[in-house]
Amino acid sequence: MIDLFMPFRAFLKFENVCTDNNVFRMHYKMTVIMLLVFTLLVTSKQFFGEPIHCMADTEKDSDKDAVNSYCWIYGTYSLKSRFVGVEGKHMAYPGVGPNKAEDDEQIKHTYYQWVCFVLLGQAVMFYTPRYLWKIWEGGRLKALAADLSSPVVIKDWSEFRRGELVSYLSYTNIHTHNIYALRYAFCEILNLINVVGQIFLLDIFLGGAFRNYGAAVAAFTHIPRVPADMTDFASVNPMDQFFPKLTKCWLRSYGPSGGMQLKDRLCVLPLNIVNEKIFVILWFWLIILAFVSTLAVLFRILVLSLRPLRSLMIAGQLRYVKRSTISRIVKRFGYGDWFILYLLGKNMNPIIYKDLIVELSKELEQRTVMV
Repeated sequence: MIDLFMPFRAFLKFENVCTDNNVFRMHYKMTVIMLLVFTLLVTSKQFFGEPIHCMADTEKDSDKDAVNSYCWIYGTYSLKSRFVGVEGKHMAYPGVGPNKAEDDEQIKHTYYQWVCFVLLGQAVMFYTPRYLWKIWEGGRLKALAADLSSPVVIKDWSEFRRGELVSYLSYTNIHTHNIYALRYAFCEILNLINVVGQIFLLDIFLGGAFRNYGAAVAAFTHIPRVPADMTDFASVNPMDQFFPKLTKCWLRSYGPSGGMQLKDRLCVLPLNIVNEKIFVILWFWLIILAFVSTLAVLFRILVLSLRPLRSLMIAGQLRYVKRSTISRIVKRFGYGDWFILYLLGKNMNPIIYKDLIVELSKELEQRTVMV
């Protein structure tokens, strides 16, 4: 089983140069890995066997494979009226029993054919903002911070190398990084739009069942057991209601005389044991991810608007540097220049970064005097 998860090792590796934050990584690392693992689980027959098993009329029924394929393709159903009552008395299993009336409401189940494709599509969509940012970033930060992250101050940090970086930040490319920084902010907004959109898309995919699914499961597991004669539909286990393990399937065929025959088969859906847990986990994870992504976007807006906050964030990366030294830099820098400087602080040796800040402040002060 461990061998099946080996292809996901690449997602667990941390890059030498960090160009994003933890919230961003929650989207393209944790969420993508989670979705790919879920996809593997629902498509791996070695754990759960065939996805559907329909019970035959007799042990010698030769059309069992055809019935399984038919019910998998055209879907199965449960009876809404048979979700309430006493199991074994009013219904054989939740949702399974004879029709109470001709217009007895049927709950159709056809989603299970598409679960693996939906999960895989979600993984692609969660990785898309990362892919865009990787293209737009273009390795710029790696070129600037190459070999400067070592805990030991290396010989390459010479006066020439320091002068190159100071010149790049204070003269050569000053006020040219706004598009770079705004593209990153756009990817953060894209992450938020994507995660909220995924919640609504899953709700549509499950026929309106996803929006309250996690909350309903949590509520059901924390309430006292319902009395045996309870007939309230709201007391039904949401997992049995939306991901039934046993359903019914109508099979139409012709008999020896050419007349129409209707066979009502019971079908076991082993994969729903996994699906019900997958969508509970997804519900809670997407809600949490949407919340932290909203906070990340709001924080980005604050950083874009407030220079004192930018100074505070740079100060949080340094020790024993005067606030006036940092403020002098932030005052002269635009948002894009500050963003590059902040990312450098995440990827450089703290001693080297402190030296860079001090030299950069001196250079900007000299240019101000000259002007």
